[in-house]
Amino acid sequence: MLLNRRGALAGAGGLMTALATGEAWAQDARRVRKAASSLSSADDDILAFAEGVKLMKRRSDSLSWEAQNRLHAQRAEHGNWRFLPWHRLQVAHMERIIAQVTGHTNFAMPYWDWQVDRFLPPWVLDPTSPLYERQRDPATETLDFQKARFAQSRDVARVSDDNFDAFCGRERAAGRVEAYGHNIIHMLVGGLMGSTRTAALDPVFWLHHCNVDRVWATWHQKNGDLAYPRPWKDVSMSGFTGPDGRQTGRWVASRITSTRGLGYRYDALYAPLVFALPPGALGGPPISTSEVSIRVDADASDGSVRLELPAEIVRQLREAPGRVTVEGTGVVAYERSENLTGRGIATSVFAEKGRVDLGVSPTFVHFGGGEGDDHSSHSGHGDYAHVFTFDSAVVQLARLTTGPLAIVSTAQDLRPEEQRPPVRAVSLEATLTVTEYAA
Repeated sequence: MLLNRRGALAGAGGLMTALATGEAWAQDARRVRKAASSLSSADDDILAFAEGVKLMKRRSDSLSWEAQNRLHAQRAEHGNWRFLPWHRLQVAHMERIIAQVTGHTNFAMPYWDWQVDRFLPPWVLDPTSPLYERQRDPATETLDFQKARFAQSRDVARVSDDNFDAFCGRERAAGRVEAYGHNIIHMLVGGLMGSTRTAALDPVFWLHHCNVDRVWATWHQKNGDLAYPRPWKDVSMSGFTGPDGRQTGRWVASRITSTRGLGYRYDALYAPLVFALPPGALGGPPISTSEVSIRVDADASDGSVRLELPAEIVRQLREAPGRVTVEGTGVVAYERSENLTGRGIATSVFAEKGRVDLGVSPTFVHFGGGEGDDHSSHSGHGDYAHVFTFDSAVVQLARLTTGPLAIVSTAQDLRPEEQRPPVRAVSLEATLTVTEYAA
């Protein structure tokens, strides 16, 4: 195999640029990202953010507001395991750009924790502020995000307990941190935030993605570097613009698992979830474990796909004499099309007289493409897929019902007034581990 020397040197130069930039940023770790609810419009970070938006909107070069949106529209990673590192890099670069154009050298992007703050920060609702976006859905100005549709999903609050596949996703499927909490906010805020082509034009985008990054920082603190598989660590990304207006080269995922590697930290991470159990609730030691992997190609025309659990697994769930648990992940895939936008992919386990809901993921479909898009596995290509998980509720459903158990995913239309045709489901797969414990 012949290697193009010029290309090899260019690639090495880009990597060295990124390494040098990362090392410089790590040494300059003065930025502390704070909760939006703790900041007023007079705080330095909010003044800098507003001024930065105003100044960047006046520019037409690589440091312009539109340039950052174009980068996201064309090259952002969605629907795969690059989602978290790619957006971490974009927010970190934007942070440095705002610091440069405004002179607020220690600017740190605020985060909006919508599970705690409930309402949008008042300083993004002020029509006289550069942080106000007129194309935002007006209903969001009074919306209580804790009570909004899908906001109470268990998949939003429990992702810190997920393993890598469920949390970060797979090479071609979104993890739960993206598919649920992230997508839900894009759908609820609406307006420009409702499309990958325009989302980064709304200042709320940056506050939201800063908090998504904080969720990852929390998960990383709990799980550490050993939780990441080698293929993911070797993933590289490029195309980001530094504060000097030039691209910063190629970044490798393994170098940015810690926020300190990019020169910032959060004032607080999410508190760990603690579930109190009565003595003996876990039963005795495990006595057997069964694992099954199943998959089905969709054949329905109504936008749904059904996967029946093996009879032996169902029998084990129902008839085990002691405690039994079920864990695992599944992936549902739909054909990527414009018709898929504005849907909610609902996945449940059904029995004859009951069901367990596994979550609803609003679609946030990225089509990718454009100048500089050289990723053959980019999120804008292939099927649209996301990960879901199982837990003990499936055991309870099995023991309270009879007959078959089946996983069903359906793409609900969140814009029914448009009377659109159904989308096409592609496949549904699941890997389950059933463990029996001594009585």
